[in-house]
Amino acid sequence: MSMRQKVHPKIYSKKVKCNVANLGLLRRFVTNTLKKQQQLPTELVSLIVLAVDEVCANRIIHSSHCNEQDAIEVKVSTDKEKAGILIEIKDRGDRFDISSYNAPPINEVVSNRQNGGMGLILVKKIMDHIQVEREGDITIYRLFKQV
Repeated sequence: MSMRQKVHPKIYSKKVKCNVANLGLLRRFVTNTLKKQQQLPTELVSLIVLAVDEVCANRIIHSSHCNEQDAIEVKVSTDKEKAGILIEIKDRGDRFDISSYNAPPINEVVSNRQNGGMGLILVKKIMDHIQVEREGDITIYRLFKQV
């Protein structure tokens, strides 16, 4: 009788103050972590980083209102069982459920020449699964990309 031991993935974490100047730190952290964890095509790494950057920018600007008393944390791990990358973004900002956001067709956004509105469309197109939860006063975004 053999017992199958569950392998816990290595989780990489970075926490910064809610300031848009820190978005570059988070992009570099996610890029370096994804390159360390497994052999992913450069294009896929860039897409995942873009999605994470969009969510973090929205959280910092719109949910935390660039309040440096608040922080945002990004965790990156590999889910071997589901063959994918899991990104978890946590903060104490206002709740917004991206998973229930009904994005307008991209051609409508372009033809109306809207400023903004493209980020959430991109995130939903790039990531395979998005989950938003609230635990007390903390909002948790879980972005999953199958690789």
